[in-house]
Amino acid sequence: MIRVGMIVPANNVALEYDMYRMAPENMSFHSTRMRPSRNCEPDDPVKFRNDLKQAYSLLRRSSNVIVYGRTFGTHKNADIIREVFGRNVIIPEEAVIEYLQESGSKYMWLGTPYIKERTDEEKEYFSKKGFHIAGSYGLNKIYALDIARTSLEEIRCMLDKNIGTVEKSDLIYISCTAMPTSKILDKLSSIYGKPVLSENSAILWKISRITGNPIRIPGLQDI
Repeated sequence: MIRVGMIVPANNVALEYDMYRMAPENMSFHSTRMRPSRNCEPDDPVKFRNDLKQAYSLLRRSSNVIVYGRTFGTHKNADIIREVFGRNVIIPEEAVIEYLQESGSKYMWLGTPYIKERTDEEKEYFSKKGFHIAGSYGLNKIYALDIARTSLEEIRCMLDKNIGTVEKSDLIYISCTAMPTSKILDKLSSIYGKPVLSENSAILWKISRITGNPIRIPGLQDI
């Protein structure tokens, strides 16, 4: 049995649901909650480090690998996260980058549930990592529970509004661990004729790489 520990923001109701739906039978998930930051990212590094250490102490004995289950702003604090958890921590945005590098996907279409400012920040982050953003769009949502209610129809509408730039991409990437995507990735890949990666499917892909356990990732080719 592969045991995955997950640190989940208290207002994220999508990550655990997605992981259980996508994972194989020989994988179990064990989560603990963390208080979400008021500004979506920690503004007190000392407190953040202490909160992480407390969460880690609850998971380290029962987990083969640990997921830090949030997206926005994570890259700004990645050094602190790795300092506390070590090598076997999965930081979702970094898992996305590793998949893009391994698959050779250079032209990415970026979809987020966020307001424009946050979407632009995500776009800038991936651009600085060497990826070309064929296009991007945000659904203008702020609260995690609203993000969790995002439907297939909303995402299709977002993509169809931007079909010209979507068609120029190698891959469609749907950001945010708080957006449930497990039911829609294969459908979107079939509709648009290209791989569709979400934050949560990237986590599962990285778990597969760390554990050496082959897993079919929805929206992507079998591995």
